[in-house]
Amino acid sequence: MHQLFDEVIGTPPPTAIDSRTLVRRDRRMRATLWSTLGATATAAGLAAVVLTTGAGPAGTPPVGAPPTGTSSTADNRLQLRSATREEAQITAGRLEAALDAAVRAAVPSARWDPQGFDLEVFDEASLLGWTGSAAVANGGVAGSVHVLLHGYPTSLNLDPLTCATLAAVPGRKADGHRGENPASATPCVDARTASGRPVVTYTVDTAIVERVEVRIGLADNRVLTVTSGGDEKTPALTLDQLVRIAQEATDRIR
Repeated sequence: MHQLFDEVIGTPPPTAIDSRTLVRRDRRMRATLWSTLGATATAAGLAAVVLTTGAGPAGTPPVGAPPTGTSSTADNRLQLRSATREEAQITAGRLEAALDAAVRAAVPSARWDPQGFDLEVFDEASLLGWTGSAAVANGGVAGSVHVLLHGYPTSLNLDPLTCATLAAVPGRKADGHRGENPASATPCVDARTASGRPVVTYTVDTAIVERVEVRIGLADNRVLTVTSGGDEKTPALTLDQLVRIAQEATDRIR
């Protein structure tokens, strides 16, 4: 059968196809294909890297940028400067304006002297400070508000300002005053402003005078003392009103 089939179809003609050439061509095509695929993959990888490390989607801050939605509020409060007497004199004028605004904001119902505070520079233990007063009428009582602002040596720790830290100041009695008789010393009471800042308060009540006083700590180991007196043993301002003045002052002075 196989012989008959060979006789029918005859001898096949010699092929014109070179098998070796086909193999070499196939190898070249495969090499070219893999090279192209590799280059495409590399380009895609580079594109992915660029997209990952670039600016990112719209609205996304670059790496290292501060978080969005945050803002730094500048401290516009009056900075007390008293390196020299001339500098302290310049500060006194600005301090008067800050105190005038503070007392009017704290006790708007009172009638304040239009001239406001009149401050002068003074020395205490070689530290320059400021002192002065302003006339006020409140609730039918005429009186004044006196302020004293001075610094303590940095060797003393008055932060936070409390009755205990004041009592530890050398040369002062338990009430924080200098040279008073301990038997009749004014009681010192720790308190806080509405915002939580510590203050110390005093109420002086003698046969001839009644006076209320508040002290609050400021920067650079400074202390602001606010005192109110009045006619016929009645202070023009209450202790609570002085505490509000102390808070308003620290909102304007640092």
